[in-house]
Amino acid sequence: MRSRTLDTLRLTTVVAFLAVTGACASMGSRTSSGETASVGIDTDAAVAALQAAQALYEAGDYEGAVTAADSLSSAWSEVESVAALAERALNLGARSSEAAGLLGPAGDRYARLLARNPDATVRREAVERYASILSRTGRQAEAVEIAVENAGLLDEAGLDDLRQWAGALTREELSGIRESHGARSREGQIVYIHLAELLAAGGQLNAARRVAREVVDAGAEEPERSTAELLLSLEDDVSVRTARIGAILPLSGELASVGQLLREGMELALEAYERDRPDGFEIELLIRDDASNPETTAGLVVELERAGAVAIIGPLRSESLAAAARARQSQRLSIVSPTATEVLGPAPNVYTLYDLGRRERDVATDLARWAVEELGLRRAGVLRPGDPALARAATLFGRAFEQAGGAVIATASYTTVGTTTFQDPIRSLASSSPDIVFAPAASASAVLTLAPQLVYYGLDRSIIMGSEAWAEPGVLRRLESFAADYRVVGLWADRVSPGTPWQAFVRAYERKYRKSLRDNVVPALSHDAVGLVIAALEEARLPIPAAVASRLADGMEFEGVTGTMHPDPETSTVRRRTQIRMLVDRALHPPDRNALLRWLAAARAAPASNHRDDR
Repeated sequence: MRSRTLDTLRLTTVVAFLAVTGACASMGSRTSSGETASVGIDTDAAVAALQAAQALYEAGDYEGAVTAADSLSSAWSEVESVAALAERALNLGARSSEAAGLLGPAGDRYARLLARNPDATVRREAVERYASILSRTGRQAEAVEIAVENAGLLDEAGLDDLRQWAGALTREELSGIRESHGARSREGQIVYIHLAELLAAGGQLNAARRVAREVVDAGAEEPERSTAELLLSLEDDVSVRTARIGAILPLSGELASVGQLLREGMELALEAYERDRPDGFEIELLIRDDASNPETTAGLVVELERAGAVAIIGPLRSESLAAAARARQSQRLSIVSPTATEVLGPAPNVYTLYDLGRRERDVATDLARWAVEELGLRRAGVLRPGDPALARAATLFGRAFEQAGGAVIATASYTTVGTTTFQDPIRSLASSSPDIVFAPAASASAVLTLAPQLVYYGLDRSIIMGSEAWAEPGVLRRLESFAADYRVVGLWADRVSPGTPWQAFVRAYERKYRKSLRDNVVPALSHDAVGLVIAALEEARLPIPAAVASRLADGMEFEGVTGTMHPDPETSTVRRRTQIRMLVDRALHPPDRNALLRWLAAARAAPASNHRDDR
């Protein structure tokens, strides 16, 4: 049925087109004197032809609509009486190409349409669509240029899009556009204010103030006016000492308990800053409740951005973090999630403190290098777990170990699904007599099951290296010394040793909130997210998003409760310096190379354990 309907529409279009082109052809006939006859086009037939092409578009036959619209616009392009219809046909061809996913051809048609200087209604749509296509194909500078050249045509939604495009441009690109356009239009003011922010972030305060003055003098509206006035108030000693940090937390709904823990961690960070830096910025936390609903994220981001937040903490989930990144009007607004477990797509000035795969991979590669470079051991075995993230980490351990000059002489896999005995893979590794074995585990319970079996089934003569789970407080309390001593662990945060930032945080948290924190890391993550943003703000000395984003992206290092960290713009993660520890007597200690090598030598000199050959 649909096929017959489309065939009918195509036939109708052909008939209508032939009627119009026949009329056009008659215009080319000559009189007996050789002059061209002035014969008009049948306007009714022309309108019918255009309506037929429009019907193809509405029916989803975009290819047919493009063909018909192009034929009509070409036939009418030089005919004054149907100039408006020619422009509508060209616009239809552009929209049809865009709907078909042919963005390049669609952009070319919109450009040709704008060159014809159509009426305001057609021109507005062409500008909006053409600029959108340019931005979607990575040509944001051209999109901004088109919007500014056609000032006054964008509605409020279009101006928000323009802010996003301008927020992705460099200082040089914005300067180039400013040189060709004034600040009288709202479009021009958006360009000017983005440039002023980048100048201020780069330390050129006088130049930033000059540009901001032009924006104010032009009678700018919000939000550009507030930003311009803020920049004008800045002096070289930075007299403005107030800054707003936004937060998106689930304070109601199914994740309300998690949201409350995150809020408590943020409050502790702010209290510590106010206590330690009484002459610092006056920080206002703008906390918004997303009601545990990811669909509210975009609106809350826009609200916080318009409220003047220099950065946003949250949201919690990975998909919400991706949505928040897209919702920003400016890519220079930093978004730092304390808890997103993965990055669905790296984005400028977006970070998570809790990317599981990143942490495990960094620990694995750092342990491998340390084993070769510090211990001088060059024969490794790898016990690969079934967990995908840890399996990837195991692969990277082997690669880094070999790059450092070692050799992976054996690899075996194990899974905790459906079994609690790992005899075969462990004995397979033990038969190769490796110096070290990398044995990551996904949880404390997995370590408690695995660790004794490593000894029992023959890996009692190798130094075992493990991931974060090996140092969980619950593991250290319950694991017997024979299965734990002289193991080497890579950590992103030491939460066990006395005197660590974690221990100080636990004391402060329990004193303030009168409840036990135990091993819950959630409040510490939000505490570090706020601390990281404040540290960037202090380094920038300017309470504007561009300055904070610049410092976060410049490789700054921050000592937090959950480790020594630095933001990595390439991966949108906050990476941590791996802390390598040695387990002895159920406690973490700084690694002692000589003690480890003595233990290894003694283990190899000892008689073989009786259970090693048990069948």
